Amino acid sequence: MDNLYQRLDLNLLRVFDVLMHHRNVTRTAEQLSLSQSTVSHALARLRQALDDPLFVMTRKEMRPTQRAQALAAPVRQALALLEQGVRQSAMFDPAASSRTFRLAVPSSIEHGVVPQLVELLHHRAPGCRLAISELVHSDYEDSLARGELDLVVGFAGAGHLSARLLSQAWFDNPMVCLSARGSGLAAVLTPAELVAWSHVSTSTWGHNQTLVEQWLKEKGLARHIAVWVPSFEALPKLLATGRYLAVVPELIARDFCHYYPLQSHALDEPLYSTYVLAQHPLTEFDPALIWFRQLLGEVGEGRR
Repeated sequence: MDNLYQRLDLNLLRVFDVLMHHRNVTRTAEQLSLSQSTVSHALARLRQALDDPLFVMTRKEMRPTQRAQALAAPVRQALALLEQGVRQSAMFDPAASSRTFRLAVPSSIEHGVVPQLVELLHHRAPGCRLAISELVHSDYEDSLARGELDLVVGFAGAGHLSARLLSQAWFDNPMVCLSARGSGLAAVLTPAELVAWSHVSTSTWGHNQTLVEQWLKEKGLARHIAVWVPSFEALPKLLATGRYLAVVPELIARDFCHYYPLQSHALDEPLYSTYVLAQHPLTEFDPALIWFRQLLGEVGEGRR
């Protein structure tokens, strides 16, 4: 067994980990900045050391064997712990750092919070950058473990994030109704007044819209959806026709009422959307992410 460990050096494990992800020698070589022959040679050494083919070529990809699948998680965890330890060897200096923070967020956060976050980074960590991707139907455990993302902004109660992630509430945002300016609607609307109009339903994810549907269903009501759109982009023009209403997070309504001829109406019963921050336990003590979460905490406090 000792001889086996001696044959499995760090470089071989890195090749195995990336190859497990891409299932392709060419893409593995590109990510590691190695030649294809070097990757192929590393794979040959792994096969010899473990006495297993590890990856078998099929028409579409190199498919991992059962032995490779069993090794994948322990190898990824070991490499991630090592990467984390290296990162922690020096304190994070936001003023001097050029780190890119990678987040997956719902469209409401992209529209209503990301611009503020960019401004804070510009002043406190001018060399750092943000890479924002759209929240999708994933538990995000793998992409966070691999470092493809640093944090995920999700929804409390949606059940979409892995239970093995570290998650905590970020902030609550009330749901409000938007209408065209001059609609004649009261400042506070009852559920019955809401369902008397046709609505626009926003976002591909749809958690906030599901929240509204469940709230109305509990009262024995249902609204008529006239238009479904994947984001908030078309909402101002649709509402400006005066034919529709839309129930959205207040952080969206605030901006839209400032820039477009729209008005906001409170609901007569509080209905909140709660956003959560999630990260992998492997990065819990990363100094850069500790600092970044503190920055996000400031943003969240400003929304309370």
